[in-house]
Amino acid sequence: MGLGTRLKERRERAAMTQEQTAHSLGIPRELVSMWENENRIPSRYQVEELAKLYKVEKEYLLGQVDLNEQYERTILYRGLQDHSAIKPVFEGWLDFLDKWASFLEQTGYRHLGPGRPPRSLDEGQVITDARRASTLAITVRQHFKLGLDKMPNLYTFLDEQGILVYRAPLGSISGDDGVSGAFYNHPKLGYCIIVNCDTAPGRQIFTLAHEFAHAYYHYQLQGIVSSKDECKRSEEVFADAFSAHFLVPGKELRRLVKEHEEQGELDHYKALFLAAWFGVSYGTLLVRLKHERLIQLEQYEEWKQYSPSAMAQQMGLNPEDFRIPQRKTLLLERYPFSIHKKVRQAITNGLITIDEAAELLDIETSTIESDLLGNLPKPTPEEEQEFLEFPG
Repeated sequence: MGLGTRLKERRERAAMTQEQTAHSLGIPRELVSMWENENRIPSRYQVEELAKLYKVEKEYLLGQVDLNEQYERTILYRGLQDHSAIKPVFEGWLDFLDKWASFLEQTGYRHLGPGRPPRSLDEGQVITDARRASTLAITVRQHFKLGLDKMPNLYTFLDEQGILVYRAPLGSISGDDGVSGAFYNHPKLGYCIIVNCDTAPGRQIFTLAHEFAHAYYHYQLQGIVSSKDECKRSEEVFADAFSAHFLVPGKELRRLVKEHEEQGELDHYKALFLAAWFGVSYGTLLVRLKHERLIQLEQYEEWKQYSPSAMAQQMGLNPEDFRIPQRKTLLLERYPFSIHKKVRQAITNGLITIDEAAELLDIETSTIESDLLGNLPKPTPEEEQEFLEFPG
């Protein structure tokens, strides 16, 4: 790979056009094109400036060293300066991503993970204006034909888009060391997300949508850690607003509230029903009602005092959807189904051994044998009975 190819590769990795590179360096666009076509060679000073612009070591551009993926990690580590307790968890995540990229190369499996949004959704620049969040959220819903009500399972949806989501215990996000999640535009895998599994299911969904916003509108930044310390950054404010409108579109929320008010006054039980309808946490729905000015601040302060899991039990809803899970050691649950499937195929096809798979996924071989390769359990008598209840 020559200098021109590396320059083009890193420019595209930084999601920049030749015009943008030229403008940043104060040179004609044609000169950037000549560098990439190797018709001209940039000076040592220009190589240093390009390395800074593309966030890569200048020695890599000059072909003196291989791409140092550890260098790119510093983008994320800057966001973990005050979170030393969970930095090892992030290191484990990033180590896995690098191992997974090597596994895909060695086995010949393709990973279609995006490094930038679909062309019709690509704004071409970092978007931080939270006033645009609602419009962009609806545009993304329309692009994927998601309608305006409950989203599909976001873990599954993102996996289908090639976005690798990794679950990990990252502590209480209300504490001093808690992080809700992070987005990383991996140099080989594209969009990758880590989400805090210590939070309630509905909060995890909000985090996924938040990191999805970073992926589509802040991919040029390559990595962002989302924590309480960073909540005032313009990118974080935008991502919060996008997540809120993506999960609970304002127009549909207002329509449903109007329907409920026609049947009686909106109360905390109906608010919980709306949370279940949109598939979000009770807290998310209350915040959306407050921001859309559908409830008063006094109602918000009162209703947040009630237990959503207890109310769900009374209403016949699943209380587990609103309960913060007990912390447990995650094994295969850390990884999306697409990873389960590829590892299972690789073992079956003799591309890797069970021991190698266990090392790759950092779990015991017995877990690989029982949970990944084991036969699916037979249906229970109650499950079999369901089929007998259908005619024909």
